[in-house]
Amino acid sequence: MSEEQITKQNQEPISNFNTELDIILLMQIFKRNLLLFLAIIVITTTIAFIYLRYTVPLYQSQLILQVGSKNTADQVLEVSKFQENDDVAKDVELLKSKFLLKRALATLPLEISYFNKGKFLTFELYKDSPIDVDYQVLDSNILGVPYFVELTTNNKFNLYENETFLGEFANNQEIKTPKLNLKVFIDGYEEVKASQSKIKGTIIYFTINNIENITNNYITRLNVFPLNPNAKTISLSFQDNNATKTADVLTALANEYIVYDIEERSKSSKKVIEFLDDQLDKYYNKVKLSENSIEEFQKNNKLSDIDKFSSLYVDRVNKLENDLIDFDLQKNVLTEINNSLKGKIKEINVYNLLPILSGTEYEARITALITDLQELLLQRQRILAESTKESEALKLHDQQIEIQKEVLFKSIASLVEKLEYRRKEIVRKIDEIQNKYLNVPAKELEYARLQRVLSIDEKFFTLIMERRTEYSISEAGFVPQHTILDKAVVPTVPFSPNRKIIISTGVLLGIVISIIILILKYVLKNTISTMDEISKHANTALSILGTVPIYSREIPISQLVINKDPKSIISESFRAIRTNMQFISKTEGSKLMAITSTISGEGKTFCTINLSGIIAMSGKKVIILDLDMRRPKIHAGFGVKNDKGMSTILIDKDDIKNCIHHSELTNLDFITSGPIPPNPSELIISGKLDDIVAELKKDYDLVVLDNPPIGLVSDAMEMLKKADYPIYVFKSEYSRKNFINNLNKLIGENGIKKLSIILNGVDYTNKFYSYGYNYNYSYGNKDGYYYDDTRNESKIKRFLKKNKKQD
Repeated sequence: MSEEQITKQNQEPISNFNTELDIILLMQIFKRNLLLFLAIIVITTTIAFIYLRYTVPLYQSQLILQVGSKNTADQVLEVSKFQENDDVAKDVELLKSKFLLKRALATLPLEISYFNKGKFLTFELYKDSPIDVDYQVLDSNILGVPYFVELTTNNKFNLYENETFLGEFANNQEIKTPKLNLKVFIDGYEEVKASQSKIKGTIIYFTINNIENITNNYITRLNVFPLNPNAKTISLSFQDNNATKTADVLTALANEYIVYDIEERSKSSKKVIEFLDDQLDKYYNKVKLSENSIEEFQKNNKLSDIDKFSSLYVDRVNKLENDLIDFDLQKNVLTEINNSLKGKIKEINVYNLLPILSGTEYEARITALITDLQELLLQRQRILAESTKESEALKLHDQQIEIQKEVLFKSIASLVEKLEYRRKEIVRKIDEIQNKYLNVPAKELEYARLQRVLSIDEKFFTLIMERRTEYSISEAGFVPQHTILDKAVVPTVPFSPNRKIIISTGVLLGIVISIIILILKYVLKNTISTMDEISKHANTALSILGTVPIYSREIPISQLVINKDPKSIISESFRAIRTNMQFISKTEGSKLMAITSTISGEGKTFCTINLSGIIAMSGKKVIILDLDMRRPKIHAGFGVKNDKGMSTILIDKDDIKNCIHHSELTNLDFITSGPIPPNPSELIISGKLDDIVAELKKDYDLVVLDNPPIGLVSDAMEMLKKADYPIYVFKSEYSRKNFINNLNKLIGENGIKKLSIILNGVDYTNKFYSYGYNYNYSYGNKDGYYYDDTRNESKIKRFLKKNKKQD
């Protein structure tokens, strides 16, 4: 790496956020917050259980219906089929219509609803109510109003309308109010009262329902859709808080659909039969009248030989008069249709009109026009249901209806005009034939005419009778082919809330929240955990002296712990640091060691005292100088007064020897900071400190400077440059990552190349990082037992103590 690149890196500050993936660090954060994550999962799962406990379950039942119908008599008799072709889409729309649902609900016991209300939940007692109400509504405003029944004593109860007390009444007593007359019968009074006593706060109430409101409410819970259009199968499902009701509603809807379909499809046959019955009565009277006329004519004229009448004349005139009657009939049919359409266009029913057209030569033409008009009217109803009467779409559709009406009326008028013209032609031909046979005796002609009229009336009567018989058989032969493939059964498991899904959602939500917190803690973690992180973010090679573990016991006032248990892990860690120091400076003679940190609280003084103590235990004479004059701690650590020290020495108020204190550890002396001066920086850089260090080097092998934090003040800068062992202290999980910026500046900008690192407060119990600095030292004591200074510490205690400040 070139100097330019190093300089560029030095200029880039280290972020406090983790922008790179570190699995070890992620696992460490996970382990540290494991209890929190488990608590979150437990809380979200508990919320899921509470939701399940206090949510009224919603049940769903399903029914599969196969639609389709046929008329077996039509196939045998070949009767014209007036019904429209089957279409599954039409059946679906009918099944999910309010009209059919209202008819179905009317067959169920839904006029009055009973409920059991508790503190948190309310359940409907559909077909399972201990009370039965017989009522007479006087005011429709009470529909939907709850009436509460509170059992008292002696087979009596209090009745409330909402919160209004109506009085105390006996079981099955007639109750009269301005709005309602009723009787309340309680079946098993004592059992009901006992069950309510077991669960306090429960009460039974009932509401008298409005069928329209119920239909509007239930239509939103009904779902109808085609399963297989080719097989004509339709799926119906219904949701409700009462399981039994879901199955009953679907069953009633399917049965009502079958009944309604039979009614609608048989209307056409009924209309035809009514028309034929009317014609039968008419022509029966005509036949009877014709027979009486012939009988009277024969008696009056004493005629017995009817063969004298001209057969040719009779045949020709019969044919023409048959045509004349046929035209008159067709004209009457058109006139009747025209009258039926006028004034009630919006009520056109193709089933009522098509039978009238049966057998006419213009049946197909008029039928097509009427069917198109009815389709336009049905579309108008759908548009009206979705928009207002003033909408443009409705107005445009009304114009189409008017055009279709005009076409229909003009077509009928045109046909009537043509029939009238053809009738006149036939009358003219009959007159011509009659004029040709004027010479035929009048009695023969009159008799022939009477016989012809009788023959025509008899033929017509016989034809009508045959048609009526056919349509009667057709009506009886209509068989619905709708089949309920899967019956609606009472569900035993709620459709919603789904217990497995809700519990799984609760657990997953807890896991997701935990993962989010884990990611946030990872991204926002701005503290140093391991020595590797320092090496990673440092821009130059570093001298790593070692790590100091968390001291799990109570730190003494002197902060000197290496003499309490020389064979403990913490003592061995300072010995390892002492060993590594010889690689920094190999020159002979007295040495100067300067220790600093970024901020207070990183364990600088703790490391200074114990590192000095471990060096003194090796036989070296060591003296500690407290240069942290703003926040002195050495005097408190060793339990001496701070009335004199470095501040008084630097101003020549006291002599060096008079300020030296001896510790309880052999070869370890110290000089306190002295009274806090107003200008500590000026005193340290005045040059007097160099003389003091030089003087102390004559008597000590190592002079240790406990400098103030360099991240706050720059007092320690000069002594770090001059020190043989410049040491920078970080604390695990306390020092922030951007503190490494100061380290880079000291090395890169200030040229302190020998600067060494100590990482204090490391948790050796963390298995994710133990590979880096867990020495696993164990030493036997005089009794032969092994000793570990954390062996009696529980994980919880170590967890609580691991962040304790060592300073």
